[in-house]
Amino acid sequence: MNRIEFLLITFLWASTSAADSGLLPKPPTLSIETDPEPALQIYPLGVITQQAAFSFHGAPDKKVTLPNGKEGWVYAVGYGNNLNTYQLPSGETKSVKETAWELGVRNFTLVFDDDVVIDVIYKDDGNDIGVTAMELQHPRPKRDSGP
Repeated sequence: MNRIEFLLITFLWASTSAADSGLLPKPPTLSIETDPEPALQIYPLGVITQQAAFSFHGAPDKKVTLPNGKEGWVYAVGYGNNLNTYQLPSGETKSVKETAWELGVRNFTLVFDDDVVIDVIYKDDGNDIGVTAMELQHPRPKRDSGP
């Protein structure tokens, strides 16, 4: 394969990748400024893949296995991000961005099933409020109180 064919194939692959990502709806940003309820109400469930979630939100602060066996990616936003420097036994120093799991940290957990986001769980450790995208997008039907 000569150089021109390689460049042509690379260009075509890059352009089709860009076109595919343009078909996905853009989820809301998960940050300290994010108002959780509106963000969860519009989060596109069932269409964002793990690769797209990584592209939109970056690497998660931690990965967890939820009680239902599903994979969860936790994004902690708020007051707890610190850059700590450690010295390794070899003498080398390493800086690590860490999230202090204390009051004031807001967590958004993306829940995956078959590599697709099926729910987003919001948890505020400051006031212990929690809500899910599924809960806001598909509320339970209200029962009649009587005849």
